[in-house]
Amino acid sequence: MAYHNSVLSQLLKLLPRLAFEKQANRVDGKRRSDALSRWSQFVALTIGQLGGRRSLRDIEATVRSQRHHRYHLGSQSSSRSALGRANEQLDYRFYEGLFQSLYQLCMGNRRRHGFRFKNKLFSLDASLIDVSMKVFPWAIPRTP
Repeated sequence: MAYHNSVLSQLLKLLPRLAFEKQANRVDGKRRSDALSRWSQFVALTIGQLGGRRSLRDIEATVRSQRHHRYHLGSQSSSRSALGRANEQLDYRFYEGLFQSLYQLCMGNRRRHGFRFKNKLFSLDASLIDVSMKVFPWAIPRTP
């Protein structure tokens, strides 16, 4: 059976794995060999974010159901307790440093031309936020 890259695999290939591992070694140092790796944590959190998962249990079920994709992504199996422990104990500054290195990479690859917007550019967030009607009575519920 032929293997075809998933969309998630194609997205993760945009992230230089060497830069990721260097940042992980710089921030975390040497970790136990049986601990959940930064890469596995990142893959699980990416799956949770892109898939709209609401809990660690939901992320765990999704990751476990895609064993062959996990193998090709270079990720290990993660229980919800291991993922929760990693989220709690590992330093968040890892992701700040990763963002900075990716930003520098993108700035080095940008085109050098004079394209500019004539007006201010605004970015709008259209995500929905669940609110309690008792606390926010002004929020009118929307039915699909």
